[in-house]
Amino acid sequence: MDYKNKIKDFYEGKLNQEEVREFLRFLESAEAEKELNREIIQLWVSDVKNEQIQWDQQKLWHKIISKRKEDSEKQIKKKPFLRKLDSSTWTKVAAAVLIFGLVAFYFLENRVNQNVQESPLVEQQFITKSNAKGKKTKIVLEDGSEVYLNSESSIRYPNDFKENRNISLEGEAYFRVAKDSIHPFTVDAKGVLTTALGTSFNISTFHSDEMVTVTLLTGKVKLNQEGKDGFIELNPGEESFLSSFIPVLEKYQVSGVDKILWTKGILKFQDASLFEMKEILERWYGVEIFVKGQPKELRASGVFDPQESLENVLKVMGETLEFEFEMEDQMITINF
Repeated sequence: MDYKNKIKDFYEGKLNQEEVREFLRFLESAEAEKELNREIIQLWVSDVKNEQIQWDQQKLWHKIISKRKEDSEKQIKKKPFLRKLDSSTWTKVAAAVLIFGLVAFYFLENRVNQNVQESPLVEQQFITKSNAKGKKTKIVLEDGSEVYLNSESSIRYPNDFKENRNISLEGEAYFRVAKDSIHPFTVDAKGVLTTALGTSFNISTFHSDEMVTVTLLTGKVKLNQEGKDGFIELNPGEESFLSSFIPVLEKYQVSGVDKILWTKGILKFQDASLFEMKEILERWYGVEIFVKGQPKELRASGVFDPQESLENVLKVMGETLEFEFEMEDQMITINF
């Protein structure tokens, strides 16, 4: 066997599995003993045979040096002088150490690959549901819970949702949670966590300052901030306006029914400014609204039935906020 080329091919990964076995058999042969120090070969061949494939270079060197020390002491007893190792002997020792490491790596890699094949890692899969402007949908989850997803909103949840009831929300959604005392239902909205067992609540992240509004309709929910210990509980008709960075958790009384009128297609403004109205109408009707001139500091209220036209909404709101408007396809211009 061309010993030097075999080592080179082994190091470069050019040997197939059968050639590797042949190479290992060679290393146990008498021919190999002539090439390498006999004691060194015995050290690593016994380990490979026993499949002790963890590569510990420091431990191996310790065993090598100890073995050489034993042999040297024997030589001292036999001869009046200590024979020094020549460079060729230490070259053989280094080669043996290198081969042992490579052989160990080969078997370790094979075993790891086998384990991966036998027990493949299953990557968590997620489902995302999104709505564009002007679109609202109702989603029934695997556990029977219902989600009413508002325009320009999205939810993300694991595909094994029945066992892992965790949802991430962007925008606004109304949740009607199926009861399950074993698997809590948690919604993460910008770091604000809402947890329930069986209840209904509305969550909105439609705030430019990273605030989150949670309104409870039925049951009870627990609110806490991601990574923090404090929490508050909401009862029906209570709401909290909070974020992940506000230190104080507070709640107050509201009309929960009014907060979910959007799920029935009813548009309601309550003491809204022009820019609050603009943001809602853009999302509700899927349009772009441009404002020209200087708006007055006025606020307006109004309730509009399902299927109410945008033109009629603008006419009613314009009377209170004192503006005129022009409509061209999906672009609206409000003039002051």
